[in-house]
Amino acid sequence: MILVSLAMSAGYGDPVDGFPSDAERALVLWTNAARVAPLDFTADYKAGRCSTSDFSSSEKTAKDPLYIDLALTEAARYHSDDMRKNGCFQHDSCDGTDTWARIGRFYKDSAGAMGENIAYGSTDARYMVMSLWMCSESGHRGNIMSGDFNEMGGGVSRDYMTQDFALGELREGSPPVRVAAEYEGDVLADWGHSAAPATLELWVDGQSTRMQLEYGEAARGIYAAPIDAEACAPWSVTWTTRNGESGAFPENGAFLADGCDEEYRASASSGAGESGGADDGRGGRDDGFIEDAGDGVVAVDELNVVCGTVNVASLATVVAGLIAARRRSRPGAA
Repeated sequence: MILVSLAMSAGYGDPVDGFPSDAERALVLWTNAARVAPLDFTADYKAGRCSTSDFSSSEKTAKDPLYIDLALTEAARYHSDDMRKNGCFQHDSCDGTDTWARIGRFYKDSAGAMGENIAYGSTDARYMVMSLWMCSESGHRGNIMSGDFNEMGGGVSRDYMTQDFALGELREGSPPVRVAAEYEGDVLADWGHSAAPATLELWVDGQSTRMQLEYGEAARGIYAAPIDAEACAPWSVTWTTRNGESGAFPENGAFLADGCDEEYRASASSGAGESGGADDGRGGRDDGFIEDAGDGVVAVDELNVVCGTVNVASLATVVAGLIAARRRSRPGAA
């Protein structure tokens, strides 16, 4: 089989051949929500039968949001599709291809730290991240909260989800807004910069709404605005930093509101900058390594999760939910 990586000519946030999908952007969004505000989701953790008292000091400490990498997204989607269609649930491909070899077919910055989480059983990215992976003691939370990673790809195939993490070159760019996604009537966007945004606005079909801080801190948090739009209405998020830099997510075109057969249209415009000032919207706020695991099986509300990590010095794969552990002392070792 010949695998061809996606072209990298698009602007940051622009889907290429459907990568990432709406569901995959939501997976990245909730991953970044956990990173920027790990102490803000106590109700979600309770639903997953854990609490922040289970977290290490590092896991309680906010981290920068991760950038989307298209190659990691492609690798993650490929694995989620493979597991769903071929009936396996593991880090290695269903045909036995090694985890890191499979990722390396798509992603070329594989000399640095890497990690992977997988899960199945729900299509709700928030639940998967907050109540499942963040409540796992077997390395999933450590992957999500690791300061060793700066980019990720989320792969979704129905109720199978894969997170692939890496320390890479940020080939798609490094804007302060890493991702934005619709979720239950809102658009949420992350922000990671040296200061709070000068402006952060949701544009929907020519009308703008100022986004409000929902989770985390002003300079590193998740912002939200309600989206009250007909299906297929074009939307985007625009931003300005305090030193005058500006941009949009997606960089080109617009996403299309829920209920549409399409998710993104390169030729569409959200009308950003074409009409009057922003409405205030709704009120908002002002302002590592895995130990060996024993063999066994753990059921979590009929959902299953698996986690793996790799770094320059060592490679490890840990499965929790169909729980087992594998280790290699160095890349290429048995």
